[in-house]
Amino acid sequence: MSPIAIALAVLASAAAPQPGAAPARSAPAPEAAGATPSAAPGVPVRRTVEGRVTYATATTAFLDAGTLEGLAPGMEVRLGRAGAPAVTCRIQEVGDHTASCAGTGIRAGQSFAFETAIAAAPAAVQLPAIPADDEQARRLAAVQVAAAPLVEAQAKARDVYLPQLPVLHGDLGYAVWVTSAGGSGYQRLQLDVGVNGLELFEGIKLYADARVMQWTQQGPAILGGSTQLLVYDLEIAQRDPALRWTAALGRVQPWFVPGATAMDGAQAGARIGAVEVGAFGGLLPNPYTTEPRTDSWTGGLYARLEQPFGKTLLVGGLRGAAVQEPALGRHYEGQLSLQFWAGSAFGASAEIQAGGGDLQAPGAIDFGRIHLTSRPIAPLFLGAGFSYWGLWVPDAAIVASWPGPSRRADATVGGDVASWMTLAAFGGFVDDLVTFVSHRYVGPEVAFPKVLDGLMFAYQKDLGWVEGQAAWGQVSWRPGPGTRLFGRLSWNQAATGTGQSNDLGLTVSGTVALERWLALRFSAMLRSGLDEASVPFGTASQVFLVATY
Repeated sequence: MSPIAIALAVLASAAAPQPGAAPARSAPAPEAAGATPSAAPGVPVRRTVEGRVTYATATTAFLDAGTLEGLAPGMEVRLGRAGAPAVTCRIQEVGDHTASCAGTGIRAGQSFAFETAIAAAPAAVQLPAIPADDEQARRLAAVQVAAAPLVEAQAKARDVYLPQLPVLHGDLGYAVWVTSAGGSGYQRLQLDVGVNGLELFEGIKLYADARVMQWTQQGPAILGGSTQLLVYDLEIAQRDPALRWTAALGRVQPWFVPGATAMDGAQAGARIGAVEVGAFGGLLPNPYTTEPRTDSWTGGLYARLEQPFGKTLLVGGLRGAAVQEPALGRHYEGQLSLQFWAGSAFGASAEIQAGGGDLQAPGAIDFGRIHLTSRPIAPLFLGAGFSYWGLWVPDAAIVASWPGPSRRADATVGGDVASWMTLAAFGGFVDDLVTFVSHRYVGPEVAFPKVLDGLMFAYQKDLGWVEGQAAWGQVSWRPGPGTRLFGRLSWNQAATGTGQSNDLGLTVSGTVALERWLALRFSAMLRSGLDEASVPFGTASQVFLVATY
């Protein structure tokens, strides 16, 4: 036997499995790369896949493994963690290396492992010889003259799973408002807590939205003491869209009732196809302190429609109610709201309220609004809106919700000059129907959507009651998952009784992800005067830790 034959025999003997030895097992491939262990043709390979829960809600877990690791819709995965009982979830949506899994009692960090088989490698196929040049030319000519009729694609509908919003969230931070022209300003420590549908029993869920404030510096304009508790929502409700009825009790934020505000009462409705009809009623809390009151109330009926028509969608809401408030008196209201979308080509929203009672608006029209958007051709976009307020409430404290008799309009027209630049022009007016003063404005805008996550510059000329001009530039950026940053620099000039005032403004805000469930949110708005007619310095800034689950 030759030396080469002897060497080959020794190598073959070393590679063969020894009697009683365990068969060799392929190591798991790196999941992030999606690689699979090699297999001989026709021989399936089994391997153990390990992973963990990266994020979890009350009903859904998100896993760091997907189809390339062997997961498929309908599979059940057992999740566990040291010191905690195991739970099981069922796979729903699957990506290459991600998956969502339905189940309860799941926590981020739980791990899983399962055995999976990799398909056998196909046997090598001997390709035929390359045809001669004249044969390839003959085949090409036959293809070029052959008819190729168009075949319409047949899309198949499938269920799409949308993960729900975080059930619990909390914001803890500090806010500061300071101006050099008005003294020390205002400062407060603030905690916001929210519950978005915490399961209590048999589909009955808890919804809550509250704020606790501790004023460390408090001016005379602040109502209430140095420590305040504001409760905007605190209700138990059943709002499952799969059921034919809905109900809520407590401090209710009415759903699908246009123009309704928080109330201490109840809402109940019934669903008939695409329509929901129902009733609501209760006491209206103080709008500033949220304290319960007995001299303010509301009650009425509502209806809501959500109906798709092919590629379009129509959503409508209707409310008829009686309202009793100290500043408004007894008021009877009917409100209609409509929204319509036809893809990206056209969108419209409109709202109108008619009313009467102790206070009466001209023509019984309390207010009306309409807004239209359109993209008639690919590069061109249009937008326009108009609003009218007719009801006058003789109480300056509620000007934020009832600005008083006025009309205003705005419009924007622009186009995508290139994939990297958009040009637009905007303008509008505001007419006060009590003092008869008017404000007009107009200006250009240029945007660069591919610079970071959007860069924009604009100029505005102010005419009428406030003569002046302004210019600004702003940029947004998402440097990583869960992190968003925004900056804006502006210049404002306005006419005064003694000349003109000039000032600069700087706004910086953002959210920085610290963990999957924790983020830092901040904003700082600074404004500084450039001459004696301006306010020397002012700021409104805040920083919060934001937690969600």
